[in-house]
Amino acid sequence: MRQHEALSLSEELLGDIELSRLPPQDIVRKASRLARFMDDFEAIEWLRYEVSGFPSPLDISATEAAKKSNRQTVHEGTVKYWTATLGSIQATVDAARARMSVSTENAWERTSAAKAMADSQGILDRILGSVYEWVSSVNYELRFGAAVESAFSVVRSEVDGRVSTLVPEAVIKLTSAFENAASDNPENWAGAASTCRRLIKSVADHLRPPGDPVGKRAMGDSNYINRLVDWIVNRSHVGQTQKDVIVADLEYLGRRLDAFADAGNKGAHAEVTRYEASRYITGTYLLLGDILGLHADDQGT
Repeated sequence: MRQHEALSLSEELLGDIELSRLPPQDIVRKASRLARFMDDFEAIEWLRYEVSGFPSPLDISATEAAKKSNRQTVHEGTVKYWTATLGSIQATVDAARARMSVSTENAWERTSAAKAMADSQGILDRILGSVYEWVSSVNYELRFGAAVESAFSVVRSEVDGRVSTLVPEAVIKLTSAFENAASDNPENWAGAASTCRRLIKSVADHLRPPGDPVGKRAMGDSNYINRLVDWIVNRSHVGQTQKDVIVADLEYLGRRLDAFADAGNKGAHAEVTRYEASRYITGTYLLLGDILGLHADDQGT
């Protein structure tokens, strides 16, 4: 929900800037709100100066913010920064425009007003341009994330529906894995990896129960990867390329999950990052989607 609100806010902001629907100070306040939605602390710090004003003289943090806003100018070979608030810069533009409209006879005054307006409008455009560039990058990031989330939701819906008929407790396990991956506790991230391993093993137990070795490949209770590979390669209606791809994905994910489990069994402290936990869940869903697709073909569904 928070991501969708941020996406909507970024879309509004882009329109506000492109169509000049809001004054500059309101633009940056709205952008600051977007930065909080995104937990972008660097942008929050930067926009804080644009909202509240810059100190005099500038400290290191304020100087960096001024650079990010393109407030710098070169005067007699020295880099200086415009530190006026957005409101005062806009007021200068408005005042200069008003002077130009009434100074019809005085050429010097019109020239002076035109220069003041151009200088102030130029810095205003550069500041808003910096804000626009940041909002655009956030918008693209959110749109890409929403597209990926939407695509994954399709996979998740398909897998949840099929796996529940095969392994009734599977949906509960998957829900648990998602909750663990979203947690701030590193121990829960490890729990997500364990859940993925147990789930794949449950599917293997159903599709290819433990039994005698096949060739030199053990098919015992703990050899769930071997058992699933054996089940896949014996699907006569599946092309060899498709089999090879699914088997490669299975063995890669299975080895990573087993390595994690083996470390824990030996008493080692097996660490899993949130990113790794999320990869395990995503990989498990994609793998189960392929395997359950083969099973559905077996059933003629």
